[in-house]
Amino acid sequence: MTGLYIHVPLCIAKCRYCDFYKLTPREVDGMDLFLQCLEIELRRLPKTFAPDTVFIGGGTPTALSPVEYHRMLESIHRRINLSNVVEFTSEANPGTLTPEKLAVMQEGGVNRVSIGVQSFNQQALQLLGRIHDAKTAIDGYHMLRDAGFDNVNIDLIQSIPGMSPEDVIADARQVAELGPDHISFYNLIYEPGTPLTKSRDEGKVIPPGEDEEADNYFSVKAFLENAGYGHYETSNFSKPRKECLHNVLYWQGGEYFGCGPSAHSHWDSRRFGNIPDLNVYTDRLLKDQKPFDEVETLSKEEKARETLVMWLRMTQGFDLDAFKRATGFSAYDLCGDSIDFMIREKLLQCSENRLSLTPNALFVSNAVFAELL
Repeated sequence: MTGLYIHVPLCIAKCRYCDFYKLTPREVDGMDLFLQCLEIELRRLPKTFAPDTVFIGGGTPTALSPVEYHRMLESIHRRINLSNVVEFTSEANPGTLTPEKLAVMQEGGVNRVSIGVQSFNQQALQLLGRIHDAKTAIDGYHMLRDAGFDNVNIDLIQSIPGMSPEDVIADARQVAELGPDHISFYNLIYEPGTPLTKSRDEGKVIPPGEDEEADNYFSVKAFLENAGYGHYETSNFSKPRKECLHNVLYWQGGEYFGCGPSAHSHWDSRRFGNIPDLNVYTDRLLKDQKPFDEVETLSKEEKARETLVMWLRMTQGFDLDAFKRATGFSAYDLCGDSIDFMIREKLLQCSENRLSLTPNALFVSNAVFAELL
């Protein structure tokens, strides 16, 4: 499988925890130039490129006006062969959804929407700097269903400062009652340079301890599984056959192109990322220059190691023979000593030729991955 990612660098307001590249309407005079240069970048992609998945993220794609969103979709259809696409996702902020935008999305082929709710707790939403409240999030979800979208994801963040374990489960209960097809439940990360990280460093925000975060994680996992959601990746749950195919492509080492400022690509064993600056991005494309600088070329062994770690994000792990067929390397030849150590420490398990994280390792998976790399 191959994928296309589009980064829309626009948000109505900047959330206090987010370090993704974006601008607010106060910082950019419309999105015409971005859309013009996005089409230039799309036009440069290989003529044979025919992705299986498309994912429009940001930023906030639905911060675009209906006219701008329509123009973006027209460019994608004009420049990309979409005949193989089985999943076409757009991220959305519930505070920016309108029936008119949803109609434009449907007409343009979007068949999956991912709503950034993050929490239904008003205090938590204010702390994170979200522009919506719980009612707006719930109304936005119902607006999507009423419009006919039958594949909807809700993003939630757990272990937000000030939320008790009961509050965390209340979020899980609310999302399960709504019944989206997919739920992403991420742990809050304190990214360098964000306002929330500054507040934490100044002692104005006190995060929960690691033990409480782990307890929250496993409590939510059990609750959502009991509600009928399969836990198929460390932070992702879905109803049967509703896994996010675009993300599975990432986790299984697939190739993709990313377009837009700060978007990353991984193609033909090369990895490169666009400049995270809209002015530089547009200036380079208008001058027929590349919107990225360094290109990293991965050796076959480096690519295999990266694939091993990404496959382990899937809760079912991977078949050792399938891994060798896909990469040309044996997992044990790459990092057998580390695998054996992790098995002894009960962080990895191998059963019926399948290597996977143990349930206890799910919350500390990054430490496992670091050891294997």
